[in-house]
Amino acid sequence: MHSKNLDAYLVHADGINSLLPQAKRLLELRQVLLDALPEPLADSATVANYRQGKIVIFAANSAIAAKLKLLSPTLKNRFAALGLQVTALEIEVQPGQGTANRRQKASVLTDTARQALTDLASQLTDSKLKSTISSMAAQKVGKR
Repeated sequence: MHSKNLDAYLVHADGINSLLPQAKRLLELRQVLLDALPEPLADSATVANYRQGKIVIFAANSAIAAKLKLLSPTLKNRFAALGLQVTALEIEVQPGQGTANRRQKASVLTDTARQALTDLASQLTDSKLKSTISSMAAQKVGKR
């Protein structure tokens, strides 16, 4: 039995066939945006839509949106190089969009908390929970 590629299934699916050209165009535009922006900005912005010459870009926060607005002429030229007629770039703030790396908050266990975890682990039967709690209690002590 030969496997079909995903496009072969999507082309024949009801209602999806008409969406494929727009989805492919959005993927191309997202790649152009990624290539045009420096990495920190590219991680915090994404193309949301393209319709009638207007490209909508979502930014992770207002600072990123402001920087994107400053880069609008350059971005329009990049998109125009694809042969698209870009009449407007709309930048919208959409928290949670984009793939920006967020700094992890460093948690510090006090000696009391560490002892409480050790006591709890000693009361549990052998399980994944017990091993997880034991490993938490055994982690290196951080500074506050």
